Amino acid sequence: MILLFLPLLIYGAGSLGSSILKIARQFCRHILVADIVEEKLKEAQKSGATYTIHVQRENFQEKVLAYTQGRGATVSIDAACVADSLQLLLQATGNAGRVITMGFSTTPVPVNPFLITSKELDIRGSRLQNHMFGKAIEMIREGKLDLSHSVSHTFPLTEAQAAFDLADRHDPSVRKIVFTFS
Repeated sequence: MILLFLPLLIYGAGSLGSSILKIARQFCRHILVADIVEEKLKEAQKSGATYTIHVQRENFQEKVLAYTQGRGATVSIDAACVADSLQLLLQATGNAGRVITMGFSTTPVPVNPFLITSKELDIRGSRLQNHMFGKAIEMIREGKLDLSHSVSHTFPLTEAQAAFDLADRHDPSVRKIVFTFS
């Protein structure tokens, strides 16, 4: 397996971002993870993030530049899709880099086209499908991908409403909810 040393930046350490981190660790050894929740950043460090950035407590751009020797990230992934995340990633990604949006927000956000053009950035969207489910299952079977900490809550199907209520509260402890059948 070839390990890449390019700087990868993941913005968002929730269930999507943490899954991306676990897969990225198979191929990349220089991973930065940014979030606003301290517990999620600690979990990202345990899962192999090289550096973490607390977006509300630290200067995001300064930290990215410091952790990438002034070049910026080669690939940046927006796993949060919050109001300013795309713009922050356009700024934090280095020349000829790639920015990938993977979250599902329908709220329009401002974008500075000058950053895209002047840095020659490649902007892409992804829904995590791209015929990779078979590869993901293979990685789990081989023990290369550990998803044991991905599930935070389990509910019997008869308590589905309680699970939906929990998800609607946006509690930061919620990662993935699994329904069980008896």
